[in-house]
Amino acid sequence: MKDKRLFMRYLGGTFGIFLLLWGAAMAALVWVNWQWTSQDVLTQRYQLPNAILMGDTSFNWESETAEEKGWISCQLTVSGCENLKDYGGQVFVRAYDKEGGRLGQSQMLTATATLYSEDDIHMSEAIFCRILLDQAMTDEQLVEAARFMNRRGTGYYLEHIGLGVPIGGESEVVGWLKDNVLYVQTLTLQLGEEQVVLGGSDVELFPGQEPATYRIGWVEFSTPLTGRGGPEKRLEQYREMEADVDDLEELNQEWGKRPLIAANNPSNASLISSGAHAVAYSYCLSPYYALTGLGPAALLTLGAAVFLALLTAWLEYRAIRRERAFTRAAAHELKTPLAILRAHAESLKEDIDPTKREEYLDVVLSETDRMTALTGALLDLARLERGEALVREPVELSALVKGVFDQLALPLERKGVALRLELSPLWTEGDRAWLGSVVENLASNALRYGRPGGVVTVKLAKEGRWAALTVDNDGENIPERELHRLWRPFYRGDQSRSRDTGGTGLGLAIVKAAVKAHRGDCAVSNRDGGVTFRVWLPGLQSAQ
Repeated sequence: MKDKRLFMRYLGGTFGIFLLLWGAAMAALVWVNWQWTSQDVLTQRYQLPNAILMGDTSFNWESETAEEKGWISCQLTVSGCENLKDYGGQVFVRAYDKEGGRLGQSQMLTATATLYSEDDIHMSEAIFCRILLDQAMTDEQLVEAARFMNRRGTGYYLEHIGLGVPIGGESEVVGWLKDNVLYVQTLTLQLGEEQVVLGGSDVELFPGQEPATYRIGWVEFSTPLTGRGGPEKRLEQYREMEADVDDLEELNQEWGKRPLIAANNPSNASLISSGAHAVAYSYCLSPYYALTGLGPAALLTLGAAVFLALLTAWLEYRAIRRERAFTRAAAHELKTPLAILRAHAESLKEDIDPTKREEYLDVVLSETDRMTALTGALLDLARLERGEALVREPVELSALVKGVFDQLALPLERKGVALRLELSPLWTEGDRAWLGSVVENLASNALRYGRPGGVVTVKLAKEGRWAALTVDNDGENIPERELHRLWRPFYRGDQSRSRDTGGTGLGLAIVKAAVKAHRGDCAVSNRDGGVTFRVWLPGLQSAQ
């Protein structure tokens, strides 16, 4: 429970820091994105009106016929329905002739299609046309149509054409075809077993004329009601923009008798007369348009911030735990010799047998030596972990290893342990003193845990670009789960490796730290009837 509270304390601190950093990064991204999106919005809001003013659109005539007005309305919708859609907005445009008559305006639902007359059984004479649907549909029907297209797409084709969403041969449209513009009464799409009907009102756009039926070859819908914000919101925006433009139009009833005026009201509507055609337009925009496209970036960076906070908290928590464990272990290692020293010192103050006095003094000196060795090892380990600079020079490893083990020849002989050296002449670059400490600690470990009557085998061989030192003894195997812990300070494993065997408990920790400082690696493994320690150091070709 205490460990959990400790981790949560560190997590709370690091999470707050990383959350602030994430917030600062996102603020910078939003600002940069706002700079870019503002310019793009400015371009898109003027794109279609400017094309009309400059005469760059596909219509360049002035006519009051309903047929041509229908074509222009379709063209305005197709040309402008994608403007600002990515930002959750849309543009409404109405074009005029010189006298102020309406040429056409943006629609809520139009289409481009290839149709075939009902009598054209072989579908040999295709009719390319534009389709107007607004007059045949209520607002509720337009919303449902937009929802349908959000789900299924906007392009529908006969199955044999093989493009977009396939439709059946029963798909048809009923309406009035005037100069390549079809004014719809009902449009039916057969999608497998599903039948979708658009329109269906009883409105008669051309009184006295019966609507005709046409089969659909392909149809591509254009609507500003699909996109961010949802159909209902986008329909509401469309109606507001249309109303704003109507208000502007009323302000200019004496068309041509005085200059047209631009809007000076809270809406975005404007009216401009100069150019090939007069044009009134309005646009709407989501208040959060500057966040467009930042959703994935925000989620990814937030996930990264949370991960880094967890990782940092875990590393701090682990470091604190290791530090506390190290402190407890060091205190425990010093506590025993200090207790022994105090007990014998108190005894020496009393009147004791002179023969025991010498014995007690030997114990005091022995425990003092142990504490001296322990503090020296602690200082060595601290210097290595602090990254103290090494005195690098070419070192002949074979001579270094032989010199260390020659000094252990007598202790090994007394214990009844045979020594076998297989050393190749290899060089490395490093600190001679620390490399000597590595070999001495491995040698002491082999002497301490080698079985009487066993063999200590020392090998030095080249493995690729590495100089590999192997020290093998016939001691008892170490449980596999404890092998990686041997390199920790004060870790001795089971009771057979307790402090009674001598040593400071820091030898292997110093080995690992020194080897890492030389950009090497170390490992330990069991074999049948023994334990093998291996050290790899970067090799040199020679002393030069």
